[in-house]
Amino acid sequence: TILLHLGSYLPFKLEYLCFDLHYIKASEFEEFLRQSQHTFIKKLLINSNEGQDILPSIKEYIMKRKRVKYLAISDSSREYTFGSYSHNVKELFSLNYEVDEFRLYNIEVQSYLSLKIDSYNYIKEIN
Repeated sequence: TILLHLGSYLPFKLEYLCFDLHYIKASEFEEFLRQSQHTFIKKLLINSNEGQDILPSIKEYIMKRKRVKYLAISDSSREYTFGSYSHNVKELFSLNYEVDEFRLYNIEVQSYLSLKIDSYNYIKEIN
């Protein structure tokens, strides 16, 4: 996948990187983090609709190496029950013990929507 090779093409410093992926395979994400280990990302956002647990890799390659300033991770899923879909969203921001651990490394965990750049508002703001 693209994620496997993206890490080797990133510059040393990024202001903003947003992943909005349907499925994250933990081993591929870990490889991306390994390949991009020399990149500092000011704002890193990750949204996945399905996938494997990537938090251990985030802690190893992002948190312990202080590679981001702001972090947002959202895990969205849809379930079909009783004839309708329900949308469930879990965010790292809502897990206080995890937020506190990241804070020890000077990483500010925020909600996904608070960090996501809304293109309409961004264009309106710069005009």
